[in-house]
Amino acid sequence: MNLLEQNLDVFIKILKLVPNRDYPIILSGSTSLALQQVDIEVHDIDIVTDKSGAIALGNLLREYQIKEMEYSETDRYKSFLGKYNIDGVDIDIMGDFQYKLQSGEWSDKNHIHEIYYVEYKSERIPVLSLDQELVEYESAGKTATIAKIKEKIKKLD
Repeated sequence: MNLLEQNLDVFIKILKLVPNRDYPIILSGSTSLALQQVDIEVHDIDIVTDKSGAIALGNLLREYQIKEMEYSETDRYKSFLGKYNIDGVDIDIMGDFQYKLQSGEWSDKNHIHEIYYVEYKSERIPVLSLDQELVEYESAGKTATIAKIKEKIKKLD
């Protein structure tokens, strides 16, 4: 099993822990990009949710906790943030995640963007669109990843 498959299996495990939820659980970052067939090296799992989802997931995953769920803010990002490790996979959970736009304003909270679903092993995996991921990677200045996302978007057009 490769790292992408391992990460997706862990993400599905998390989804199944909370089948009747009233908060979003959205895959983002390198695992989401690779699932959407962007040619990128997979690292950890990034999960985007709202504040209540971050707190609920933090409580649910307490036994896997590396860093307790709490509000965190830097000059570039702000969110509720907790870090976990399940089956050797690192997981960042971000609630009400926002990033600094090039204009200096804060972005909309990430979980309110349009959500897409990608089929994997008969599961519907909720992901941010490639366009939204592109905006975020541009704000972070990650040039190599930006180029790869643009290349994939161009192939889809």
